[in-house]
Amino acid sequence: MRKILSLILLIMMIFTSSSIFGKEKGIWTHKKINNQACAIYQFPVSEKGDYTKRGQVVFFVTKDKGAVYVRADAGYTFETNKYIKVTIDGSNFQFFEDGDSAWSMQDDRIIIDAMKAGKQMIIVGYSSRGTQTTDTYSLIGFTKAITKLNESC
Repeated sequence: MRKILSLILLIMMIFTSSSIFGKEKGIWTHKKINNQACAIYQFPVSEKGDYTKRGQVVFFVTKDKGAVYVRADAGYTFETNKYIKVTIDGSNFQFFEDGDSAWSMQDDRIIIDAMKAGKQMIIVGYSSRGTQTTDTYSLIGFTKAITKLNESC
């Protein structure tokens, strides 16, 4: 429950903060939530799909009391019968849906290690209406950002 509350607080802080608007896509940004929780996040460098309306798309790595979580927000409600495919430099991982968020089906440290070694991450998901989207993230600067996350929390 504490994990969910921290993540909700993070999302509220990020999307109500005037400093987040105007941030470049493809840049890892650090946000301290409190003394025990921090996050890094990135807006994708590209978003593709045949959709007419879509909310904010963002990838998070959150650290709360030593535990680290990865999560992708799609800007729409995911299809419940399909997994989300995350590809990091050719290595594939499955995420599961939880509303408009996708969570790793593996130990999140495996995803983080792949992100440290990678250059690009591609997330393919399907909306509840069946629309496929493909979001591309840069992993350049990720190792520096995750180091800062680990040092600050």
